[in-house]
Amino acid sequence: MSKTIKIQIIHSLAIKSAKDETYQKGVVDKAVDQKFVKAAFHEQAGNEAYHEAMLKRSMLTQIEQLKVQFHDYLTGDGNIAEDATIDSTEANGITEILLKVSDRFNNGYTKSLARLSQKFVEDRMIHLWWLPVSKDFAAIYAGAADDDLAGIMKCFQKTAPSAPSYIFPTAIVLRYPVIPARNGVPGVLTPVPAGSPAASPIQPEMLYANPWVIGVGSETEISYTLTGEDEKMPIDDIVVRCDNPCCSVSLNDNGSWCIKGNSEGHTIVTLFSRHNDQVRAQFAIRITP
Repeated sequence: MSKTIKIQIIHSLAIKSAKDETYQKGVVDKAVDQKFVKAAFHEQAGNEAYHEAMLKRSMLTQIEQLKVQFHDYLTGDGNIAEDATIDSTEANGITEILLKVSDRFNNGYTKSLARLSQKFVEDRMIHLWWLPVSKDFAAIYAGAADDDLAGIMKCFQKTAPSAPSYIFPTAIVLRYPVIPARNGVPGVLTPVPAGSPAASPIQPEMLYANPWVIGVGSETEISYTLTGEDEKMPIDDIVVRCDNPCCSVSLNDNGSWCIKGNSEGHTIVTLFSRHNDQVRAQFAIRITP
């Protein structure tokens, strides 16, 4: 199973960050040595057209580099998606990258992934800008970009699957049709305390004395409520069975059990849990012409 997550790289933010970082380095160098003014000018990425063009080309190249890294993380050893579809669109100064990841991917890391991706592009842009000027200083941002990639990779670490926890019904109460009360309790509630009068099911003859009547060809829905442990909402694992082919049961489009009259006759209809034989309810039905 997989899901798709989306991250965005904002072009203007990446270019501005590169300009700000390089400007700061130039200011420091000029302050240290006034003779370095001309060299500092070339260190600083400014608003000149050729500076803008260089930064944009560098940015787009690093975005593609980032996509290659994503592909390695998604399809390499310990891959988390069988089909690591990577797609990207560019519009309004934003590159949007779509990644197909395992459904076990922690959504809490999506923002982390987006911010680290943005920072990776910026650090790589600054590294490449300073590479011809100062290899030592460029190496600092090369290391920062490597740290960004390490953080990105950690976002993709698998999370061990946790065993699902299900709450199963402990009682069924029929809402429709209403079956005879026993000791003041509507319907058959199970399980019940051992030795209590309600511990034994209502006998068929009592049910047949108060049948639900429908005509041949008619269909109607069965309504019931379920109770789980500690009053928690259980899953609906109820199955319905007829003992006589004079009627049949089926699930409608809404997932509700319906009963249909096929021919004249009468029978007992039983609702029971797939996971607990003691959880059941019964009623009689008579099919008329």
